[in-house]
Amino acid sequence: MSNNLNRRYIKSFASGLANMFAGSALHYAWLALHHQIRAVTIDLLELRIEPTVFDIERNRILAGMCRDLLLRNIRRLASPGAVVAAKLSAHFGIDTYIEGVWPSIGMSTFIVELTDDRGKVWRIEYVEKRLGVDAERR
Repeated sequence: MSNNLNRRYIKSFASGLANMFAGSALHYAWLALHHQIRAVTIDLLELRIEPTVFDIERNRILAGMCRDLLLRNIRRLASPGAVVAAKLSAHFGIDTYIEGVWPSIGMSTFIVELTDDRGKVWRIEYVEKRLGVDAERR
């Protein structure tokens, strides 16, 4: 892989992370519904998940996959580009839960903010109108 990507690619890194996380956030959504907690925040560089009720092995695996993707991508930045902070937050629409064959919650928003070494924050929002919850965990 070449290391010649400029800083503008940081926003596409954020977009990829938001999409990846949203596509596998079923268990996070179930925990949000179960504990009535509307938001979770993940420091992708430190791999810290808050609130701690979300910090379980199953969720750390997805957070770790996102971190690994981020690290692979930022290694491709042309010097002196660097990402010094990476935060992913998910805001779950638990107020509009629908039970049934495919249980789901309402609009959920996934936000990734990557901060470069110059202090610029590259922010992306990804919205799912309905998000499935992990029905096996009910």
